[in-house]
Amino acid sequence: MLRGLKVFVVLSVVLIASSNAMAETADTINSDATLKEAGFYSGWGTADVGYDDAPKDYDNVYIAGRFGFNLKKWLKWNSMKGALLFMVEPFVNPVVKPSSEYEAGCSLGLKYMFPLGDKLYPYIEGGTGGIYISEKTRKQGSHANFVDHGGAGLYYFIKDNLALNVGYRYRHISNLSIKKPNGGIDTNSVIGGISLFY
Repeated sequence: MLRGLKVFVVLSVVLIASSNAMAETADTINSDATLKEAGFYSGWGTADVGYDDAPKDYDNVYIAGRFGFNLKKWLKWNSMKGALLFMVEPFVNPVVKPSSEYEAGCSLGLKYMFPLGDKLYPYIEGGTGGIYISEKTRKQGSHANFVDHGGAGLYYFIKDNLALNVGYRYRHISNLSIKKPNGGIDTNSVIGGISLFY
């Protein structure tokens, strides 16, 4: 947990130091840059991997990159307010309960962020990808799985091209019944991070 916090602080300092003042936030969001967002996030997720007679917590810490590519540019949807992004999110997440393990993988998805004033941009997101879980639980019989997620949150721009964000994410892990058991792991998560926009 402490190591994840240190990584978060160091990466935040690097992004803040590397950000340059640009045009207004709206101009940054509406620019034609292909890579629109580069950042990272951290957070906490919890799930139940036991059964009714023996509940068991599954808790993890998120440590993930966040790269957003400008779909408005490719789809020529210039009249759309805000930004529509194709997201790539590599991650390595320490698992702290029921034992010290890890998750690793990459998610691909979509995010739409829209203006709510000059500095606030709410967003909605969803995606899917592959995940390896070193923990073997009573509900999930395989280490290699698929992960789907959906969520919502809020960006707050502290500079015209630099934003803090906080959000909620629901995550479902399953192996598509390739191996039994496949009860799934459903995680409720709170995440936060910092992103540089181009």
